[in-house]
Amino acid sequence: VVNIPGMLDLMKESGCQGLFIGFESINPSSIGEVHKVQNDRNKYEYAIQEIHKRGFMINASFVFGLDSDTPEVFQQTLDWIVEQKLETITSHILTPYPGTKLYDVLLHENRIICDDLAKYNTAHVVFQPKNMTSQQLYDGYIWIYNELYSFKNIIKRLPKAKEQWIPYLTFNLLYRKYGRWTDKLCKS
Repeated sequence: VVNIPGMLDLMKESGCQGLFIGFESINPSSIGEVHKVQNDRNKYEYAIQEIHKRGFMINASFVFGLDSDTPEVFQQTLDWIVEQKLETITSHILTPYPGTKLYDVLLHENRIICDDLAKYNTAHVVFQPKNMTSQQLYDGYIWIYNELYSFKNIIKRLPKAKEQWIPYLTFNLLYRKYGRWTDKLCKS
């Protein structure tokens, strides 16, 4: 959308106030693994700047557990999100759904560790990650939510546009509460 001249301005005129963006990962190797050629970290900052310049808030989505991910990916992603002042974030644990190519590959590699389909919901680790333990993946997933929605990082990510403060704080406080609830739910 950022590369289409005038599109963001038209969206603003139409009343758009926010965008959901699947960044997936800030790790170029991870993006390459999933063949997301449109996801180029080198272009992320420019896109975010153009989107924020028009007063849009961004709900950014990230996936953790790709084969190039290491335990350091959580801190690196947190630092980048705070630096970019992304307003809200949804994180997901990579989930190889049965019937997909990813599931077949991981099954062939003996990396599927859970057959309970109720846990195939992007909040549970159902496979053995390549460069971290399954516990490190789960702990990192919970950690990044807790850190992103800490009061310290909510304040650090506060939008420049004062008219966004009320919706931003509302969303973040709800996410903060929701994150604690999902943490309890995921542990069950």
